[in-house]
Amino acid sequence: MIPRFHAAHLHRFMGSGRTSPALCGCEDENGNRAGDVIVKLRGALDNGVTGLLCELLASRLASYFGLLVPEPALVWIDAAFANLVVALESNGPHPERAERMRNSVGWNFGSRLLTDVTTLPIDKAIPPAMWQAATDTFAFDGLIQNPDRRFNNPNLFTRGNNIYLYDHELAFSFLHDLLQSATPWRLGGQRYLADHVFYRQLKGHSIDIESFTARLAALPGPALDGILAEMPPQWKNEDLEKIERHLRNLSAHAADFAQEVRRRLA
Repeated sequence: MIPRFHAAHLHRFMGSGRTSPALCGCEDENGNRAGDVIVKLRGALDNGVTGLLCELLASRLASYFGLLVPEPALVWIDAAFANLVVALESNGPHPERAERMRNSVGWNFGSRLLTDVTTLPIDKAIPPAMWQAATDTFAFDGLIQNPDRRFNNPNLFTRGNNIYLYDHELAFSFLHDLLQSATPWRLGGQRYLADHVFYRQLKGHSIDIESFTARLAALPGPALDGILAEMPPQWKNEDLEKIERHLRNLSAHAADFAQEVRRRLA
């Protein structure tokens, strides 16, 4: 079960960008220190609760497929904590942060702060020990229709020979389509895959996605039910239903999806 924490201390905001997550010291439900967590604030996301859903669902799905992610958590921000941050930030250099925090009272998506990691350099050759994880990452981003792991914005860390995926608020991009595709396993129209961080190096090579395909076929049932059960009731909306239908549809056509991945990388 995903851990649930309370934000207790604001260390800093991570950068000055559009979403600028908050690095918070957290406590567990018994008031014990739970360490530092990077909190993606609901009030900073253009798609609000759906962005949080995408983050948590993608994180749990990545783990199901054997990919590494920073440990996810649900982080509760109460009104007193939010008001304290609002008071500190309102007259600072980034007053927009006050409004974002004010609009984030309740559950937010968090991920454990990773240390001793690096960002994968652009166009660095994939080491042999990372080849399978890179292949599965490409297939995974095709599955969740994630356009935001590009060669110039990889949204992944490395530690030794391990790859850690993060930042999935823009995943399940079909949610923004007026009409959803009746054949989402077909990847020909997914142009973002040509910009994927691993596309250029995987292209033209033999790949192994047998294990990924088997897991996709087995996804419906206890695995998917367990992942969906972890979503906070406050986050459940029609987009969650669309995502569930998408995953079940892809699972039913797992072999077709695998063939499409091979075709894109041929």
